[in-house]
Amino acid sequence: MVEIIFLSHSAVAGKTAEEKVKFVLDSVKQDAVVVIEDELAPEEKRMLISQTMKSVSKTFPGIEVSSLSPESDDLRKALIRLLGGKTGLTIVGPSTLVKQVKRDPGRLKLFLR
Repeated sequence: MVEIIFLSHSAVAGKTAEEKVKFVLDSVKQDAVVVIEDELAPEEKRMLISQTMKSVSKTFPGIEVSSLSPESDDLRKALIRLLGGKTGLTIVGPSTLVKQVKRDPGRLKLFLR
């Protein structure tokens, strides 16, 4: 059985980057796939990868992470980004569970083992 945790924008809005990364990494270490209703900021992605590398072991080989960002030609989405808001989607899962990720401009396919 695969556990999928969906986090809405409001669930992560008040959290610091460290809190987000800790929650995601702790969940993925328990073989859950985490879907976040935001695209992670570049600093959050760097922090997630850095913390993952420190945690790699025989029982935890790492993560697969992929983001889907909306087309920027939409005026509403461009305005949201300009004002510091985020839009998009991020999926993080354990590399032992995620077989493949296929990404197209408007679609993300996640294949699990």
